[in-house]
Amino acid sequence: MNNTIDDKLDLMARSLQEHINLAKELNLNFIAQLLTMTAMEIRMNLHRISQQEMDSLCARAEAQSLTPAPRETREPEEFRETARVISFPARGRYS
Repeated sequence: MNNTIDDKLDLMARSLQEHINLAKELNLNFIAQLLTMTAMEIRMNLHRISQQEMDSLCARAEAQSLTPAPRETREPEEFRETARVISFPARGRYS
């Protein structure tokens, strides 16, 4: 039964992603943001990520964003990436 629920949650998240893409195409940015938050909540449920784990992840990301890179490793402004990669500990169903 659990696989059936997981399959349905996955289907919901995929369906929402299509609506998110459409909202972005139509420049409905606020709607796209709301749908993205909904899809994220579904994926958290699907992957059994607790609110406490999400809070820890956010705190770690925030702490890393406040710590500047050493001057010699900084790239010129035009070469900086906009995304931050966060290493998190292995956990979940298969770890």
